Amino acid sequence: MAALVTQSVHAQQTVPLNDLSAFTTKSDNWKIVGNATADISKENAMTTTPGKGVLACTHEKGKYGNQYELISNFKHGDLDIELDFMLSKGSNSGIYLQGNYEVQLFDSWGKKTAKYNDCGGIYERWNDTKPEGEKGYEGYAPRFNVAKAPGLWQNIKISYQAPRFDANGKKISNAVFLSVVLNGVTIHENVEVSGPTRGSLTAEDVPMGPLRFQGDHGSLAIKNIVINNFDKKPGTLSDLSYKTYYGNILETDDLGKLTPAETGKTEVLTWEILKENNNYSYVYTGTYTAPTAGEYNFRLQAPGNSYLRVDGKYVIDAQWKADNEFREAKTNLTAGDHKIEIFNNKRDGWLRPALGLWISGPGFREVAHHAKSSAMSGRINDPILISAGTNTVTRSFMDFKKDEKAKRQRVVHAVSVGSPANLHYTYDMDKGNVLQVWRGEFLDATPMWHDRGDGSSRPRGSVTLLNDDMLLGKTKGNSKWQSDTTGSRYRPKGYVLDETDVPTFQYQAFGSTVTDYISVVNNQYLERIVKVNNPVTDLVARLADGSLIEKVADGLYAVDNKSYYIQLADKTVKPEIRSANGQQELLVPVRNGEVKYSILF
Repeated sequence: MAALVTQSVHAQQTVPLNDLSAFTTKSDNWKIVGNATADISKENAMTTTPGKGVLACTHEKGKYGNQYELISNFKHGDLDIELDFMLSKGSNSGIYLQGNYEVQLFDSWGKKTAKYNDCGGIYERWNDTKPEGEKGYEGYAPRFNVAKAPGLWQNIKISYQAPRFDANGKKISNAVFLSVVLNGVTIHENVEVSGPTRGSLTAEDVPMGPLRFQGDHGSLAIKNIVINNFDKKPGTLSDLSYKTYYGNILETDDLGKLTPAETGKTEVLTWEILKENNNYSYVYTGTYTAPTAGEYNFRLQAPGNSYLRVDGKYVIDAQWKADNEFREAKTNLTAGDHKIEIFNNKRDGWLRPALGLWISGPGFREVAHHAKSSAMSGRINDPILISAGTNTVTRSFMDFKKDEKAKRQRVVHAVSVGSPANLHYTYDMDKGNVLQVWRGEFLDATPMWHDRGDGSSRPRGSVTLLNDDMLLGKTKGNSKWQSDTTGSRYRPKGYVLDETDVPTFQYQAFGSTVTDYISVVNNQYLERIVKVNNPVTDLVARLADGSLIEKVADGLYAVDNKSYYIQLADKTVKPEIRSANGQQELLVPVRNGEVKYSILF
């Protein structure tokens, strides 16, 4: 990884945070630490612990100057960057692409709407020669404010295209933010900036420049920096030839025993070599020249049965797909020429013909190797969206995955509750449980209501998955928490709406009647009040589970490596953080028949 220090980076790499050797700074406000914690209630308060893996800036507000910034030793043009960041309360920072174009990092928690200078905004340009009130221009606000609370880890992904210059050094196209994704939500797409934003490293656009992190407006921490520096020329596909066959041919038939109807050569891949729109097979062969050794990604669109082979080996094996589906696979290639073969057999008349091949590799973005008229975009239905201009309750199926590797699960009696504060949640009526919370828009009901539908809806925001088990239970020692309602005599009793259409959920469990009320507080977080009539002895509530649960202040607990907070209303309650099944759980006793806490995310 030492190459990161002195030269541009080839392919996706993680910036090592064992020391500061990948960066240059003129101050001591940036340090490598093991962990960071921010006080959610105190301005600019951040503490760190010794170790490696986290880049922390601890800086006193009011001391400004470029000597406090952090600059990468490598330079870049086109770049993708992803990282996790944590802000202290009221903190303000930014990521400057090429040292010149800032994506803002800001404590915007709880703001209903966001401006260009809020978290994820593309900062404005500046011209001192213009009249007052007109000096700032071209700032771009994020589509939604999905900023998390201070002290929580947030994720940002930026896909950036550098300005282009001709052979004489004249700029011929502007820099473009192809996309910015904050906490899982796309907040910018294809935003062109005509020149450097305010506070830039150089006055004019440049073809190459370093990454800069602003460090003079408050304390923050950064980890898991992953970059892909697109500084290589893409691979090429050449010497394309084809053979076509017609009739009732199966995908398993040996084409070598058949006489092709046509043979020929093309400059690019296209299905339009065919004379029929159905009952056909074709085989393309050609040479793919890989400029650099490394991992290459192939994405294929070919309706019916198809495969892709490189050097005689299947990269994408034979499968049937619809015309709007794409197949994708990765393989390692050496630098140089490789034989490529694409097969397609289509016998379903309702499928439209299509052929598309996109390839990306080390140091270059995805490139299309087909005629524009040959591929087709996936079929997109007009979305059926549910907004929450007022408190809104919608029943549907709700699908979720505990993590990226887990299988998708379905809640069949899900109730999603939306609020005009843009804070929403899904309640599982089969378990008396808050499954997930999110910030942003409310629901996409297209899967539920388009055509015949499948009954499900999807959150339209930055989702924090909580858990899918019962809230209430009885446990001893390290016994496993019940994952369903077995033994609890659980019976759902629906919900009632108050005068503002906020529901109170009702059920019976462990012989008691239970009410469950969740409300939005200060447009920032959700408060939950669970009341249990005549609770049984030793009844407890599991408020959270995750890989790590930390007490960060009296009554305040950070869950799942600071993904969200649980805040107890009664600080005298002594919760138990216990380990079970490789996870940690936050348990509190049901005292006086009530459990009251808040979910901050």
